[in-house]
Amino acid sequence: MEALRLAQLQIFCAVMEEGSVVAASRRMHCVASNITARLKELEQLLGQDLFAREKGRLIPTPEGRLFYHEAKEVVEKAHSLANFFQPDVPRGILRIGALDVALAHFLPQYMPAFMAAHPDVEIRLLRRASYTLEHMLDDQELDLAITDGPIVHPLLESRFVFTEELVLVAPQNIRSLQDIHWPSTTVLLFHTDCFYRSAFERWMAEQGFVPRAIQTVESYDVIRACVRDGIGISCFPKSIFAHKAPDDVRVLAVQGLRPAPVYCVWRRNGAKPLLHRFINTICPAEAY
Repeated sequence: MEALRLAQLQIFCAVMEEGSVVAASRRMHCVASNITARLKELEQLLGQDLFAREKGRLIPTPEGRLFYHEAKEVVEKAHSLANFFQPDVPRGILRIGALDVALAHFLPQYMPAFMAAHPDVEIRLLRRASYTLEHMLDDQELDLAITDGPIVHPLLESRFVFTEELVLVAPQNIRSLQDIHWPSTTVLLFHTDCFYRSAFERWMAEQGFVPRAIQTVESYDVIRACVRDGIGISCFPKSIFAHKAPDDVRVLAVQGLRPAPVYCVWRRNGAKPLLHRFINTICPAEAY
């Protein structure tokens, strides 16, 4: 079946509301013959008479009256869509992916103000690991990623946001790096798509530390509980302990474990005004 056209529905509704082809033609600023032709096309597409013809008059059929209620909604909706965007009222859906540390300790400082100032902008915010965010951005599943950087890519742009320090987390009986017996130590880390894992594995290799095993655990709460009970050690972002010094595990700052700079990253061709509004809210260009 050929698709209906909006112009056909507009003409049909005009005839129903004006009561005649002549009156509808004046309203639609076209000749009466055009109105008649479009009505016939519409009836042929629907396979249904919408009007009975009687001595030059059009009398709506029961089916025509029912169809009018449906068509009127479509026409009114199309009219409202024509005015959907206003220059001074930002509207849209922003798909944002962020590291857990950005969600927990950074975005809460800025998101409420942005959402209050932009009530017609829908934010779809999700948590993912570093390399997953990069892949989703590359596949155009995200508009913006707040992830470890810098990322050098010809199709991407980025802006520095903050620096996340990494620390070694160990059981309370471990007072220094020298207390760790690596051949018998289990290391608990996130999956291989996590930047912090790759940073910690690189650090162990540089130091010549070879642990007994590396376990993959996708939860800081579970990892912390395991470390507390002496199961092993881990690498955490320092901001997890920003509000309260831990009394259940030992946090050690170690030399050579480089901090992780966090960036806003987006596609160059996706840098639209709405996205820039969000980026400039959370990391103003003049601040860097």
